[in-house]
Amino acid sequence: MISSLYQNAAALSGLVIWYGLFVLLERRERFHWFRPLLPLLAGYVSFRALGWYLVALHPAIVPHLEHLAGGRRLLLFINDVGLREEGIKLLFAMPCLGWLLSRPAPPSALTTAALVGLGFATAENRWFFGGHAEPTLLVGRVFSTTALHVAATGLCGGVLSQVWQHRPRVWARFWATFLTVVVAHGLYDWPPGSAWAWLQAGSTSWPCQMVVIALVAWFFILLHRTQPVRTHLRAALVWFALSATVQYALALGITWVHWRSLETVWICARECLLFLPAVLFTVLFFATRSSKQNLSKK
Repeated sequence: MISSLYQNAAALSGLVIWYGLFVLLERRERFHWFRPLLPLLAGYVSFRALGWYLVALHPAIVPHLEHLAGGRRLLLFINDVGLREEGIKLLFAMPCLGWLLSRPAPPSALTTAALVGLGFATAENRWFFGGHAEPTLLVGRVFSTTALHVAATGLCGGVLSQVWQHRPRVWARFWATFLTVVVAHGLYDWPPGSAWAWLQAGSTSWPCQMVVIALVAWFFILLHRTQPVRTHLRAALVWFALSATVQYALALGITWVHWRSLETVWICARECLLFLPAVLFTVLFFATRSSKQNLSKK
């Protein structure tokens, strides 16, 4: 089941869902489907750069995981995973944010930075699916891990863009946002039990999903405030709801095709429920904002 075709298709499924969502949320202009490619590519390259960095550092850090427990292990994940990944994503987002300042009608800085996070998540998902073929991860990697990367980078990039727009008072808000995102990322990846079992299984938990929901809520609320008029919320709602339905159906369908057992399908469905709150929150957010937008037009 682990094949190059499955690896690429699984990674691209998340890319298509989130890419389409952000394109629909931006102004409908000529070539609007292609303009996000630059930040997306920057995010993809940032993961490759992180890989080169880890070639020398990774062997020195991983053996310490099993020797740490509780708060010390959490600090390691905040410093080594949260700070490292959020820092390198933001570093590669900076050229894209600088490019926005020269445009007369630039896309949202939040969206542009979020697309850098999406590029990073796509590259990470492709690497991840090369060694893990559990159909549950088709849902988990798209609506949990990818959502985390998208929201985290979007939040930091949006505040950094305000700083660059000659608003030095926002520096305090930027560092507060960045540190919050770094800690949240570390909490998300922090294994409550065996670090090796956690990393090998790509596991998650309800507290992890609360971190994702909090970041996604923060991100979309700020995004809606920055572009309350020109967003196409109804189209975004339909796109995301249909995409999530298809993704869940694919996970269950692949489970049935591979194991031919209702018991395994039930196990997959039960595990996929873990990621449903984040999906439902996003759908409800767009539904409520779309309703308010329609009422304001009347």
